[in-house]
Amino acid sequence: MIKRHMARRVEVIIVAVLLVVALSHLLRLVTGAELIIAGTVIPVWTSLFGCVGPAVLAGLFWWSRR
Repeated sequence: MIKRHMARRVEVIIVAVLLVVALSHLLRLVTGAELIIAGTVIPVWTSLFGCVGPAVLAGLFWWSRR
């Protein structure tokens, strides 16, 4: 019983983290913020994958636990 309760909490945390990642990429898409890693400019369009991927995974994960 305790393991099941703990597993549900972990699942909620995973979904929350995935949604935070998706929302942060969506924010970058909307604002057009520049991202530079090791002197290389990362194009804004790459955040499309960073937004859609985690959002789909969060949705599938949430749906699968029902």
